[in-house]
Amino acid sequence: MKQIELDETADIRPEISEAELPEGERILWQGKPDWWRFAVKAFRMKWVTAYFAVLIAWRIGSVHNDTGSWAMGFAHAMPLVIAFCIVGTILMVVALLYARSTGFIVTDRRVVMRYGVALPSQLNIPLKDIEAAGLRVYRDGTGDIPLVLPKGSRPFYFQLWPFARPFRLRAAEPMLRAIPDAERVAGTLARALAATGGTAQLGQSVGQAGAEPYGSEAALA
Repeated sequence: MKQIELDETADIRPEISEAELPEGERILWQGKPDWWRFAVKAFRMKWVTAYFAVLIAWRIGSVHNDTGSWAMGFAHAMPLVIAFCIVGTILMVVALLYARSTGFIVTDRRVVMRYGVALPSQLNIPLKDIEAAGLRVYRDGTGDIPLVLPKGSRPFYFQLWPFARPFRLRAAEPMLRAIPDAERVAGTLARALAATGGTAQLGQSVGQAGAEPYGSEAALA
């Protein structure tokens, strides 16, 4: 098994078949990000919506305060509404393109991440090189699984984005992001890690109000 490596090439498909793998290697799971959850988290759709909502409310209130006319306030806010629609549409289209071009694969030997729109990339991570993994589950059952890699073997943050754990710039962690049925996938990965004979554990934190950080002390069997 090769060490952790990042390949950048245009000839990468998001799916993989067992025929493409070395003899004896088995696919345990493969899937794609949920595009809506991906848009909300990776492209901060909630923050973008809140930002424009504040601007629109401020414009309406300001114009109404000056003119006494709600109709005038709404009319003056229309450019902001249009700008929000354009920005929101662009972000959702980009998120959809990323989700469709991304493939996550867990085998009994490694984790493979295939991603990228303009420049597709493939990250191969042998299971034996995963020091730890975290789990964050959202209310809809989707979730994120960041992977902790050894020092000296970590790709740069911007090579991984948007599939890097947020804000870990110096110690970038590749992340299976916005995956459906995250708990089941985490269980599959945990069993694969255990089968390598290593010490890596997979922690869980629930991504709801007041959630703990990724990789809390509660470990999945």
